[in-house]
Amino acid sequence: MSSAARWRLRSGDAQAEELLCRELGVRPLIGRLLSSRGITTAGDAHTFLNGRLADHLSSPMLFRGMAVAADRVIQALAQGEQIGIHGDYDVDGMSGSAILIRFFRALGHEPNLFIPHRLKDGYGLKESGVRALAAAGTRLMITVDCGGCSHDEIRLARELGMETIVCDHHQVSGTPLPALAVLNPIEPDAGFPFQGLCGAGVAFYLCLGVRMRLRQQGRADLPDMRRSLDLVTLGTIADIVPLLRENRVLVKYGLRELMQSGAPGIVALKQISGVTEVSPGSVGFRLAPRLNAGGRLADARRAVELLTTSDVERAKALATELDEENRTRQQIEREMADEAVARCEQDASLAERRSIVVASADWHPGVVGIVAARLVERYHRPAIVIAIDAETGIGRGSGRSIAAVNLYRAFAQCQPCLLGFGGHHMAAGLTIAADRIEELAQAFEQAVRDSTPEAAFRPETLVDAEVSLADLDDTLLQELNRLEPFGAGNPEPVFLLRSVNVASRRIVGEQHLKLLLRQDKRSLSAIAFRMAEAALSEGQDIDVLCSIRPNHWNGQTSLETQIRAWRPATSR
Repeated sequence: MSSAARWRLRSGDAQAEELLCRELGVRPLIGRLLSSRGITTAGDAHTFLNGRLADHLSSPMLFRGMAVAADRVIQALAQGEQIGIHGDYDVDGMSGSAILIRFFRALGHEPNLFIPHRLKDGYGLKESGVRALAAAGTRLMITVDCGGCSHDEIRLARELGMETIVCDHHQVSGTPLPALAVLNPIEPDAGFPFQGLCGAGVAFYLCLGVRMRLRQQGRADLPDMRRSLDLVTLGTIADIVPLLRENRVLVKYGLRELMQSGAPGIVALKQISGVTEVSPGSVGFRLAPRLNAGGRLADARRAVELLTTSDVERAKALATELDEENRTRQQIEREMADEAVARCEQDASLAERRSIVVASADWHPGVVGIVAARLVERYHRPAIVIAIDAETGIGRGSGRSIAAVNLYRAFAQCQPCLLGFGGHHMAAGLTIAADRIEELAQAFEQAVRDSTPEAAFRPETLVDAEVSLADLDDTLLQELNRLEPFGAGNPEPVFLLRSVNVASRRIVGEQHLKLLLRQDKRSLSAIAFRMAEAALSEGQDIDVLCSIRPNHWNGQTSLETQIRAWRPATSR
């Protein structure tokens, strides 16, 4: 269907665009794309376009707590103390845990591992995990993607004889944690120059810090950390952190590592997912959902085992299990999303509300976050979806947000009616007594209204530049390739084509449209995914939002336009 969102051209810096074109020798359109992404100097552009592991990663020792953390890990290894890892049950926490496991195994140490069960243990660093690691003999506990605000649990760990190193990237506690060291890039005094690392990224930097210290001590047989970039990439893309600066360099090389990796788990995961060409899209929509499926419906430890096993047959079995779990998750998600949408459509007050809160005792708590994301996508307002445990009367909910609403702050305003909550700007979780859900709905609505102007609830699509069909050629495609990898913070460019003619149309794959677009003397094929029912007719003039990509078919590569949205042709 045609786009209901407002189309808005990204703002740029004309002076910076001119400078970049002159210094880099690129066409004005590339200068505009760089400028609109905040890259306004030749030096920044060179780093963005040509980032290298050896030159453009910050030192791990810039973390305020890194020296203490690295030295304590080395002490534990030297004295034979048991190290324990407490990860989270999402892809970021699991891949970060896997990074540490691979690293310690390469140094001759087998760490203990605890990954919480979503239904039994809940989100974050919990007492159950702390006690389990202590009971297994752990003396040094490392958290991954959790622990940033866990004063009580870290204090308990100390009482049980464990010191704690926190590797997190979520909200900060505001008061010092009773941990030996905290590695969290968003801490005000973290020392690290980039706040956008995910949990796996922080775990990777801890390994870099330990490796650096060991090398200074003269040890030579050290693991090659480039081999762990596949796991860093999984966590970084799945957690939707910005693909800028350090993250951009890590993912650029990590995608190559994912592509060529011989690790049995990575090979099996790609095979079961049908991934032959690794990209941010294939990671986010094919590999990550299968890893996540175990943590959503059952035991996330299987995904960590998949990422760390050296057994080819075991890897195949685990990948198959996770693929089956993902199929089950997809069916549950569809049913829950349909019911949630039906409830929203039956709510006469929906048009006046700026938030959504829906709950049911029939819903699975492992899928509430995905359904919340579907509601945000459909209604463009923050949404909370809650699954109620009929036996306990406790609801586990997950929220997703729009850019203008800080979900964590909104939850903080609702704290009096919650049993607990945690998360960050765009995604957060909560627990609540079922009889207080209506109170939450009212408090959440008020919190959103108090903090957000009405204009923020009108969806819009950002457009990078207006172009003609004649501008879309192989040379432009090659130049755009230099801007990859695309993702959060560096979105794939979207172009506006005005008044192009639909020369032909046909349905392919039952749900998609294959079009031939014409403008002046230029013709170009286009694909419109999931638009088979669009009211587009041959001969019609339309405005189009599109991206351009290479189309590989029968051993040949051609340029193809992917249509994002369309509308009847309009004058300027």
